[in-house]
Amino acid sequence: MVFGMYLSKIKSFIFQEPQNKNESPKVAVVLRMSCLLLMLYLFSTGIGFAITKHPYLAVFSVLFLILYAYTFYCSYQDKMSSAFMLLNLNTLLWVIMFYVIFGESTGVQHFIFALILVDLLLERQHPLALILGLYAVRVALYIGRMTCLPLAPEAMLGHLVIYMYILSVVLECATVLFTGIYFTKDAFQMESRLQDYNEELRRVASTDPLTQIWNRFSMLEYVEKCLKKYHKGEMQFMSLAIGDIDFFKRVNDTYGHECGDEVLRTLAHLFDMETRGGVGAVARWGGEEFLFLFENKNGDEAWTELSQIQTKINRLDIPYEGQVHHMTMTFGLTEYDFHLSLDENIKLADDKLYKGKENGRDRIVY
Repeated sequence: MVFGMYLSKIKSFIFQEPQNKNESPKVAVVLRMSCLLLMLYLFSTGIGFAITKHPYLAVFSVLFLILYAYTFYCSYQDKMSSAFMLLNLNTLLWVIMFYVIFGESTGVQHFIFALILVDLLLERQHPLALILGLYAVRVALYIGRMTCLPLAPEAMLGHLVIYMYILSVVLECATVLFTGIYFTKDAFQMESRLQDYNEELRRVASTDPLTQIWNRFSMLEYVEKCLKKYHKGEMQFMSLAIGDIDFFKRVNDTYGHECGDEVLRTLAHLFDMETRGGVGAVARWGGEEFLFLFENKNGDEAWTELSQIQTKINRLDIPYEGQVHHMTMTFGLTEYDFHLSLDENIKLADDKLYKGKENGRDRIVY
């Protein structure tokens, strides 16, 4: 319990945002973790040097550790650029010094690769020049190994060489893993949020905001898909109907537009439920008009489906502010003529709709 509390405080401290709000919090966190891991290396090797009676080396470790502590401090101030520069300079200085003294047996040279990954993700202005410079240093160290012997032979350090090597591998891997996972996790989260956002945009663009069923744009897309199926020979028939709510204006004038909106929402929900499962599709076409499309159904089959919908409309109770409203609808239905355009087919259905209005409403004209 107490350990968890302290761990939470440490995490909050490391993940604290920098003073300058223009600085990226991610940059600050990675920079701090890199400093802490490198400080841990220098602290551990400093103890090793002290135990093996190499005080001057222990002093060097402490000096570089203090520089990292200052770098860590700068990340909390408005000095992020200074902290980034200090991280690179400090790391290069002690890596080169340790490499010259001990050679490659301690593995310190690989900290340069860890630093390259950190710089690649943090540096925004001149990342290529910086990374090429670090690679040049690494190559120079390799060439130096071929021409110069280390100043301190392995026998001088004894088992400390193995200790330093293992410590180097562990902390280098820790730096690379933390940096990579931290940024990768963030990238995946961002990608997931973008996918959700794009899906929401697609839903909003394709849905009528009031009734939550398809809008005109979505229905036109669906018609295009059906036409492609027809031309591929994947279906033979298609029927189209336009439905208009009878005396809808009277509802708005008498009970208000909010009541009219409730009528539209309730009927749209009914249409959506009745056209699912391959029966057809429905969209709000405009005002109180709805367009129905019955894929792979001839006119007679579509009439049967539409008749069932009409029956349910007539039985539907639409409660609003203590009153129950009953509505009727008139439909114009036509079997789709694939030799005509969509607009021409819609006009055929629309003409039949108006005939139904003229002949008493609450009917399907086919």
